[in-house]
Amino acid sequence: MTPLRRKLGPTWGPVVISLAAGVAALLSGLLVNGCQLSKLLGRPSAGESRGAIIVVPPEVVDSALAGTAEPRVANLAVTNSGTWFATTGSSWIHVSPTRGGARATLRLSLDPSQLTPGMHVGVVTLQEHDSAGPTASVTVNFRIQQPILSVKPASITHTPHSSSDVFLDTLEVQNTGDGPLVWSATTEHQARWLTLTNASGNGDGKIAVRSTNAGLAYFGTYKETIIVTAPGAKDSPKRINVTMERRKHGHDDVPTP
Repeated sequence: MTPLRRKLGPTWGPVVISLAAGVAALLSGLLVNGCQLSKLLGRPSAGESRGAIIVVPPEVVDSALAGTAEPRVANLAVTNSGTWFATTGSSWIHVSPTRGGARATLRLSLDPSQLTPGMHVGVVTLQEHDSAGPTASVTVNFRIQQPILSVKPASITHTPHSSSDVFLDTLEVQNTGDGPLVWSATTEHQARWLTLTNASGNGDGKIAVRSTNAGLAYFGTYKETIIVTAPGAKDSPKRINVTMERRKHGHDDVPTP
């Protein structure tokens, strides 16, 4: 039995030691690699974003009438992994709040009071407090509308040939600008010989004008003015002069003094 122990001792001992050393080295390698993998997964490499700033909607489109002071308001939903701050280079865009957290509502107030007619474009930028963090931009398209009132013809003149002529005319109302046009018409002196039909409307329209010399007490020139008004519109009000020249003809009745 003793010779057998001598033979087995030198033969299996180094094998067991070598196997144990290999297992230890394998475990050590896994531990080191695991730590390195954990660091790689937990920390972004240079230039890699740590999380996006999501803004809904990503674009704002709105409009207002020229000359108005009431601001237009848009609310944006902001989602981010951390904190952020918002800035804009446009004086007509007001941002509230200027800072926020992971979930917040960003309020944009668009001021039309100092803007000229036409399209105005601005940008709101959201940036993580860490300057190396992600950013998001919201484009703001703000149109200042300016309706322009146009009325044709600019004047009306009639010369009756009998004592009871009736004249029918049409005024064409048009919006030659941008934005809604709401208008109304009236006569300046409420002369009985001149009446209006369809004296109000939205956008383009027609005003029926009826004039007559029936019942006029004397020969001569009669004048009235039609006034068309469109609040907020350029070239408003419009004044259309109406003239009735009642002349005496051989077949006319003698007018009452």
